[in-house]
Amino acid sequence: MATRKGVVITAIILAAIAAASFAVWMVPQNRGSSIVVSDYRSELESVKERHALIVTEMESDLKELLDKTLSPDDFISKAQTSSGQVTSLITELIESNPPVEWRESYLNYDESLKKYNEYLTEAISLASKMKDGMSQVGLNDEITKMDSLKQESYLLVVKSNETRP
Repeated sequence: MATRKGVVITAIILAAIAAASFAVWMVPQNRGSSIVVSDYRSELESVKERHALIVTEMESDLKELLDKTLSPDDFISKAQTSSGQVTSLITELIESNPPVEWRESYLNYDESLKKYNEYLTEAISLASKMKDGMSQVGLNDEITKMDSLKQESYLLVVKSNETRP
């Protein structure tokens, strides 16, 4: 039979386990990562450099697509990857939480990235239409629309530069 001492020790152990389980349950598990930025100029320059690399790569890929040396499926895959990278840059700018003097410049660059993501969406649409076959007039219209989005993106970069402290 169980002794009184054994029952008490078992009860204490069970209470300790229950208390530890409750403590683990109450402590938030996902605190989310945060970006701590102290040099906002360097942070923005870093984002701009990575964006420029994406733009250069996509221009090369688009040229290959139009020259028919890159398949539409391969182009779509690359453009989707680039879109994901641009989305990461947008998130990085938002999470850096710039001070008031940098906020307008960051917001303008954020808008530029969003406009470039629209450009990538149109590029993916173009590749899909090319895969299905499209007329030269349709191709020219799509390229004109894409050029307009790219120009808007560029103008927002200029605005971001002008609004730097």
